[in-house]
Amino acid sequence: MTEYEHVQLFFQIVNVANGTISNYMTLVFGMLVTSYLAAHRLDRLMAGIALAIYSLFALGLCNEVFQVYSDFARLGLQISEFGSVPETALGWFGPVALGPDGLTAIPVIILTVTLGAYIGSILFFFRARKANKSSDVEPVEASVTVATD
Repeated sequence: MTEYEHVQLFFQIVNVANGTISNYMTLVFGMLVTSYLAAHRLDRLMAGIALAIYSLFALGLCNEVFQVYSDFARLGLQISEFGSVPETALGWFGPVALGPDGLTAIPVIILTVTLGAYIGSILFFFRARKANKSSDVEPVEASVTVATD
């Protein structure tokens, strides 16, 4: 593979990574909205089934996002090695110009963010369920005051 084919593959992986993380965030925000609107209407069995289905898809997408970003980081590391070759024309390209230091942290950061969003959405489900089922926890409401003369 030539240097420029590596760069082309790098940008292709970036596009796939953006698509997978967008799908994951759509799933998470769908869960947040559904939790707010419907969690209190589900009995324990139905809530358990809904959370199990959500967890299967969310954790599957977490793995997919992690794998794609890991490929992205590994390819970036490989491309950064081109920088050590004097005749390279990729001095302008990020992994070559900036070096490999930040690339090794990307998979860990992505895994932390995706699992954090998953755990947060599960906690939000139970918080929304409790807020809408009990009278001692008030839901957040926006208040509008109108000034009159």
